[in-house]
Parts: sequence; C-alpha cells; structure tokens
Amino acid sequence: MELRNLETFVRVCENMSFSKAAEQLGYAQSTVTAQISQLEDELGTKLFDRIGKKFSLNEKGEELLRYANQLTALAQEAQQQLSDTQAVNGFLRIGTFESISTCFLPPVLADYVRRFPDVRISVSTGTGDAIREMLHQNQIDLMLVLDKKLYDPDWSCAWEKEESLVFLCAPQHPFAGCEHLALSEVLAERMILTERQCNYRRAFEQSCAVCELLPRAALEIGSIHTILDMTAQNLGICVLPYFAARKALETGMVAEFKIKDMEIRMKFQLIYRKSKWLSPAAKAFCECLNM
Repeated sequence: MELRNLETFVRVCENMSFSKAAEQLGYAQSTVTAQISQLEDELGTKLFDRIGKKFSLNEKGEELLRYANQLTALAQEAQQQLSDTQAVNGFLRIGTFESISTCFLPPVLADYVRRFPDVRISVSTGTGDAIREMLHQNQIDLMLVLDKKLYDPDWSCAWEKEESLVFLCAPQHPFAGCEHLALSEVLAERMILTERQCNYRRAFEQSCAVCELLPRAALEIGSIHTILDMTAQNLGICVLPYFAARKALETGMVAEFKIKDMEIRMKFQLIYRKSKWLSPAAKAFCECLNM
C-alpha cells in the first residue's frame, strides 16, 4: 500500500471530490481515480458508495480514513523533524464563529503574524455543526469555538478559557445596572437574539427552560455589531458573550444588568484532531493563545 495513494485518498475525503483533490495535488483526475482504484483492489473492498455522480464514504472507507490520517500525519511529522530547517511557515486553517473572528481573533492574529510572517492563514466561519464537520473532513487544522465542554476521542484541546454571557441594555433603560432582576420580568421585554443555531442563544434558552420559561425574540440578527447597535438605540435587550460586548461596555455604549440566580458560563476551546499531524504553524498558534 503506497503512501501517496493514502495521501490522495485523504485529500479526496477532505474535498469529497476527485477533481478538487486532483487540482490540489497537481495530478490529472484520471491519476486520482487510478490511485483510489488501486487502493480498493489491494484492500479487496469498495471505499465509497456511489449513486450517479455523487459518492460518500462507506463503513470501510471511514475505517481506512482513520488509519490513513495517522499514517500521513506520521510521515509529515517525520519529514518536519528530519528537515534541516525548523522555521515556522506553511499554511494554517482555522475554523470558528463569525463573532469570534471579528471580536476575538484580530489581536491574536496580529501578534501571530508579527511573530510568524511566513505563515499563510485562512479563517473559515460557520455554525458549530458546520465547523465540527470541517474538522472531521480535515478542511481546517484548528477549531476555535465557544460552547459547553466538548469531547471526542479523536480530539485534543490545546487551549481553553471560561467565558461568561452578559445581559445588555441601553444605558437609559430601567434595567441598566440592576443586579437581581427576575427572569420573568426580563423575558417580558423586547429581546434581540442571535440566530437559532447560535450556541450563545441555545445556552440562554436552556437556562430559561430550567425555569419553564422561553425567551421570545422580537428581532433575530446574525451580526454581533448590529445587535449591539440596536441595543444601544434602546430597541431591545440582548445576551452576548463578554468578549463580544467588552468594548461596548467600556465605552458606555451599552449597560449590563444581571438576572437573579442566573449565571451562564461557556468555554472557549481550541481543538485539533489527534489522528492528524499538528504542523509547526498550528503548534505556534496554540502557543500564542497559551501565553
């Protein structure tokens, strides 16, 4: 079983496309097809289920992918360790939420780029489910999320930090500065919430459900900056992670209030796959967050 065939198999699985894999590897598509056929002949089994022009990994393909990831990762690690240069360069792919990419990542990336100018960086954003799928498909190297504690036997958490959700209103709103508001009183107000698939909103709704209450969104908006602007204009109240609201709170653009017996904490987590080689560029990013 040739390593290059396994590398091609991994790339096909990452893209779920023979043509894209061929383009990335600099091969003709017929070469990629031949390499996958050779693997299937050697193993005596089909690796993909094909329906028309579409295909997906079958059970045997999923099993081989686990081994292929480990073998290609080991080959990459050996190449790096035996190389004459240990310079941090190459390509780093990060998957995260849009709010993290706009409110948290910029200063981190600015420091990283200053220290490691030869690394090319790609930041992909999406929902929690989408980012987890990107990591599973090897479309990203690192997953940076804010969620409850996540676990997968193939995941390793390189960095984590606790983060609180804060309740916000306009400075002139009667709630501004209040410390012990009743949840029912808060939910009677007009609320500006993030989209339904957002982890922050889900955590808030779960906390409300414990009290057998449910928030009603007067407005649902995907943009954190728009939510803060509308809250500042007294068009409603909102709940956001502290990192997203910090500057608005420091400038007095919005005010914080607290709900009696409700404190919602989540975790920043930087995750990579154990079965995938962690490049020097990815390790350096992990170190930047741990400093």
